[in-house]
Amino acid sequence: MKKYLLSSLAIAGFMMVSAGAQAIDFSKPYIVGEAGYSFGIKNTGDAGLLGIGTGYHFNEFARGDITVGYRGWGDVNMRGEPKRKTDVWSLPVLANLYLTYPVYDNISVYGMGGLGMAWNKTDSMPDAKGATKSNFAWTAGVGLDYYVNTCLSFDLGYRYTDLGQARVKVRDGYVGQGKSDMRSNDVKLSARYYF
Repeated sequence: MKKYLLSSLAIAGFMMVSAGAQAIDFSKPYIVGEAGYSFGIKNTGDAGLLGIGTGYHFNEFARGDITVGYRGWGDVNMRGEPKRKTDVWSLPVLANLYLTYPVYDNISVYGMGGLGMAWNKTDSMPDAKGATKSNFAWTAGVGLDYYVNTCLSFDLGYRYTDLGQARVKVRDGYVGQGKSDMRSNDVKLSARYYF
């Protein structure tokens, strides 16, 4: 999976460099689609990620959007005893703000932050029942914007993401907390279409 992700990012980067571009008109609404890979931290396994959203480009230096994502985590370690692994599905909804700085005609760098909610659903295990938990979620990161023309742009970025916790409902014989923090380092490629 990681090999395919890196190959896709390399192809996208080549397309960005080789395509002709124009500066976009700002103060426009847009829709966004994103795909990437989450590298889990500590007890959290790796996961692919997808997302869609809508937003507004306020001016040359700022834009904001609301995104809905999906992540299918694998082999997440619960903190209880005996140690168990389970699969987790996460649905984060985030409101994001991007502060951008133009570095070339059609290229900008940015810093971003987002706040919202995440719903984490676990699978059942032999001595614990799966559960769904809602959490406060947040993200922060940096990236690079490339404007292909007045209607289309690409974003390649890194984000640290905290989606709260995943829990299981423990049964007799399971000792411990039965939960795990959901944190990851994300690499994302996004495309935005402006109206």
